[in-house]
Formats: sequence, structure tokens, C-alpha cells
Amino acid sequence: CREHAYSLKKTPAVQKGLNQRKARAPELQALKAKGLLGENNRGFITILKPSLQPNEKALVEAENRSRKFIYNTVVAQNHLGPEGLVKVEKEFAKTRQERAKNGDLIQDSSGKWVRK
Repeated sequence: CREHAYSLKKTPAVQKGLNQRKARAPELQALKAKGLLGENNRGFITILKPSLQPNEKALVEAENRSRKFIYNTVVAQNHLGPEGLVKVEKEFAKTRQERAKNGDLIQDSSGKWVRK
């Protein structure tokens, strides 16, 4: 994670999670562009409209599982302790929001959803 202050050793499991995230990215971005999903302030995707199809909901759930695995791995590899998870999630959230496309919905630190 070169954009973060934390290191991430790319074990086979981590690399698998990163590859899965990359493969899901185009479909997730298409749903974000429609305003159906947003990047929340904890580093996860939030479903904003209940009209998602079951396969789209499953895609979001899989993405969030991969992110959670990566965040927990960063915490463990960097010996950040239990309080480290919230810090890692917020750091990743900031990066995900910075990388969001114009028009995507992002959640600010107060919990309000805004268009980038």
C-alpha cells in the first residue's frame, strides 16, 4: 500500500484479494456512476439504493469482505493492535474517496453523502 503509512506484505492471500478487487472494479464503478453505491467514511462500499439485483449485492458484499481482509492484514502485519483497525479503515476511506470519480457519492466525516 504505497499510498498509506502502513506496509502490506503481499502474501498469496493478500494478492488474491487485491486481484479480486481489481476484477470487480469496473462493475462496481458502473454502479457508483448510477448513484446506487457510495464510498463510506470507513473504507467500505455502501448500498445507497435498494434497487440492486441479488448479483450486484453479492458483488458489494464480496468487495467489502476483501477490503476487510486487507485492512485486518495491514493491522496484523504492522502490529497496530485493536485500535489500529479504525485508523486503517479511515485511512483507506480517505484514499478511496480521493480516487473516486467526479459525480461519485462519498460519505464525509460527519456521515453526510455528497457528490465528488
